[in-house]
Amino acid sequence: MRDIENINQLQELDIDFMGIIRYSKSKRFVDDIQKEKVALQTMNKGTVGVYVNETFEKILQDVIPLQLDVIQLHGDENPAFAKALLEIDIKIFKAFQIKEEFDFDSLKEWEELAAQHVGKLFFLFDTATPNYGGSGKKFNWSILDSYKGEVPFLLSGGISIDDVAIVKDIKHKMFLGVDLNSKFETAPGVKNIEEIKTFIEKLRK
Repeated sequence: MRDIENINQLQELDIDFMGIIRYSKSKRFVDDIQKEKVALQTMNKGTVGVYVNETFEKILQDVIPLQLDVIQLHGDENPAFAKALLEIDIKIFKAFQIKEEFDFDSLKEWEELAAQHVGKLFFLFDTATPNYGGSGKKFNWSILDSYKGEVPFLLSGGISIDDVAIVKDIKHKMFLGVDLNSKFETAPGVKNIEEIKTFIEKLRK
């Protein structure tokens, strides 16, 4: 999110979080000039700063101006990096790129960190892509049956307004919610407010 009017419209909907992408290679990148404009807004929803292999210092520089409630680590960050952020008392969404052969046992170290910071660290399962997300494609959601961990997760990757029924049918006990992105945009970084509103209404029925 970077368009001020669009941000204000989105905040009127029944959502939990709104993302601000601070990854320069993303077509939804919020640069420093746009950051200053966004920083002037009063956020009444949870605000997520999205980063890919960013430095600790640069992330910290965004926390107060952007009123961040959550840091989303969408790159190759390790648990030690996340632990340092958790110790400044901020929540983390750690994204993992999921493909057919993904080994959920590889998340053990992250699960141990989450157990030390209950309610602070969550997973986000996204479609594997060379560009750290933003593909607009789904992965095979049946793979989620192999996840036996105790860390709640969000589901991302190509979710559209046509997916309400299949989302409602997900029964995994750790399933927390969905991350809506490219399929609900009129342009990169500009959300289709009416479609998101319709999706939410259908999901709640």
